[in-house]
Amino acid sequence: MAWLGVLVLFLMLCALLNLLLPNPPPSRWRRALGRRTARVRRMFRRRRTPVPDPFDTLWIQTRLGYLSTKIRRLESTPNVYARAHRLMAVEAAYDDLLDEACKLAGVPSDPAALHPEEKRWQEEQELTSRGWSW
Repeated sequence: MAWLGVLVLFLMLCALLNLLLPNPPPSRWRRALGRRTARVRRMFRRRRTPVPDPFDTLWIQTRLGYLSTKIRRLESTPNVYARAHRLMAVEAAYDDLLDEACKLAGVPSDPAALHPEEKRWQEEQELTSRGWSW
């Protein structure tokens, strides 16, 4: 009967210790098991694709509109100093923004397959078909 009293006393001390120490330090085997289960969880975890920020999309659309207006203005004005250089610079910026917009919209691209004009036209058509406007 004395052993029952010792058992009850031991359990009460364990409960009191559990109340005083809510997070006892994990033992060595618990840490090792936690690392292994974390590794397995990472292997089976779904890779979530981040949703693009709508403000980034809006910024790219407004910037594309600005650059396309600038390209049209440079092409229509005959007497502009260093016209070809400016046109090449603005078209390069426009192409870079188109590439970034295609990444945001999920449009697959093959950069080495087409000439720049064909690639630009194809990217514009893909973005327009996905609801982009500028």
